[in-house]
Amino acid sequence: MKIGPSNLKPLPAIVSEAAAWFIEFRAGDIDGDARESFIAWLRRSPEHILAYLEVAGAWAELPTSDPNNRIDVTAMIARARVDADIVTHPASPGHRALLKSASPGRIWRRMPRTSVLIAACFLVILVALATIWEPMLGETYSTGIGEQHTVRLADGSIVELNSRSRLNVRITKHQRLAELREGQALFHVAKDPSRPFIVAAGATRVRAVGTEFDVYKKRGGTVVTVVEGRVAVYADGHALAGPERLDGTAIAREQIPAQPRTVRSQMASSIFLSAGEQLTVAQNAPATAMPVDAETAIAWVQKRLIFEETALSDVADEFNRYNTRPLIIEDAVLQHVKISGIYSSTDPTSLLAFLRAQPAIDVIETPQNILIRKR
Repeated sequence: MKIGPSNLKPLPAIVSEAAAWFIEFRAGDIDGDARESFIAWLRRSPEHILAYLEVAGAWAELPTSDPNNRIDVTAMIARARVDADIVTHPASPGHRALLKSASPGRIWRRMPRTSVLIAACFLVILVALATIWEPMLGETYSTGIGEQHTVRLADGSIVELNSRSRLNVRITKHQRLAELREGQALFHVAKDPSRPFIVAAGATRVRAVGTEFDVYKKRGGTVVTVVEGRVAVYADGHALAGPERLDGTAIAREQIPAQPRTVRSQMASSIFLSAGEQLTVAQNAPATAMPVDAETAIAWVQKRLIFEETALSDVADEFNRYNTRPLIIEDAVLQHVKISGIYSSTDPTSLLAFLRAQPAIDVIETPQNILIRKR
């Protein structure tokens, strides 16, 4: 999960390239031309340098990076040596020509089958990296269409995931990080003043210590609703608003809890939300907090959808999160028709009955979808 530049980790494909280069250097088959290709690869991106250092570091620390003794390096290499009957030999001219290629990925795919020892070393590096990076990558949770799931995190917090949602959670000694990559989640945060709970949804950040709030990552922006307690909402890299309360009064600096400089500056330019308040963060639009019925906002937990003068296009989007047959509005004018009422999220029958009762609307059901058009 990427919360900021300080948490940058190389992509798996780049790690594979770095491991391939590392293996070639350990095999001793790198000539001058290949070395220049390697230097050019390093200069191409800081991620390449970081990936190579990570691979080299993992190899150097391999004996101590596996406290549970899941990796037997000596046995793996010995087994590979016996199985392949590998002996030390100078690289062939064809292999040297192959090493001159600028793509380590191609080098790896075209290596001779007898190089099982190098393959074993490569796998050892990847297993070691997985062992070292596992706590950093965290846990990922997801739900399908119409599915909801409750997750209890290691710190005691509880997350309720709505339909078609995906969340990555990483808990460290200093903070608890959750990235909502898709969909909607209700967070019941366990109190821990020493480790703030931060939710990232696109460029939006929500910071809390112990509270209950809902985050909905929609196509047009991110909606944050506070059910209990208080949260600070800020944007990644820029301020949403000045250091003011929702009522417009200034927040004294001493009222902001002591935090590291970067976190403190973010909080000083945040919008603070209390229970019963909602904020929508959208690109090129003012972020304005407004009072809402929090229970209505989280009615989805009971598989209910509550609408009050909501555009039909938004209503359709909500129903399509829970049903395999999507609602499709064929007329642009109908998209702005206002809908009110309480409906079951998993059963659009009552909504369809309401739409059929409208004299200007025609509803056509097919096995694949539900078409809504002007009569």
